[in-house]
Amino acid sequence: MGVKEQLTEPWGLVAAGVLGGMGGAVAAALAPAGLLVGVPVGLAVAGAVYGIRVGLGVLTDRGGSSPRPVNAAPPPNLPTPPRGSDAERFLKRAEAAVRTLRRQAEGTGDPILRSQISEVDDSAAGALGDLARFAGQVTLIDQTAAGINTQRLRQEYNQLERGLSGLPPGPLRDERERARRAVADQLDVGQRLREAREMLLARMQSAVLGMEGLVARMAELVALHATTVGGAPLTASKLAELTNDLEGLRAGLAEAERLSRSALSGGDVPGPQP
Repeated sequence: MGVKEQLTEPWGLVAAGVLGGMGGAVAAALAPAGLLVGVPVGLAVAGAVYGIRVGLGVLTDRGGSSPRPVNAAPPPNLPTPPRGSDAERFLKRAEAAVRTLRRQAEGTGDPILRSQISEVDDSAAGALGDLARFAGQVTLIDQTAAGINTQRLRQEYNQLERGLSGLPPGPLRDERERARRAVADQLDVGQRLREAREMLLARMQSAVLGMEGLVARMAELVALHATTVGGAPLTASKLAELTNDLEGLRAGLAEAERLSRSALSGGDVPGPQP
């Protein structure tokens, strides 16, 4: 609240009245002149209490107007992306976008617009939570894929393939074919993990760019609202567009997460159906 709101805040008036009345009553009871002293003392106490209440309220609001901290982290069951990784960089950019949106929401002087922007800010914070989870999923895939030595497996597969050439049917050929299938399965898993990783990172990048674009559009909207007379309906329409875009962004993230869920739960990433 600003100074005007603090001046009319009812609890400040009540507190000033009660304490001022008590102070006046005590002064009237103790002073020989009675009410002649008690009334001015009561008014002075009430005025002092009221002034302190308004001053503290304004200072508190000013101190609380700074943006709330924005720190996105994956859920406890997912690893934190290492510093400098693609997932970590995308997550930091998304945090910066939400932080800017929060400043825009808390910096406008119009309480109605501030409330409307706060709704968009809440949706953006939800998208940030989705991206934090994505960053953890990408990191988990990286850790899983690191255990698959693709180069060694390819060499072993080629070696088995050459060994099968001209080998007659029989138990030895059956064992070699089983070994080749086992190596091929590991190579397929590694390939699907890489594809899932690239898909998740691409979706993260797309979402981050969308959130950064949202920041620019929000700044434009706030400027338009401040410079246009009677622009409230237009502002509401633009805010609805931004909210719908955020919902679409989160729907895209949910779809990407669905496609990668199998690998993250210990199975294979589902590939394209024939």
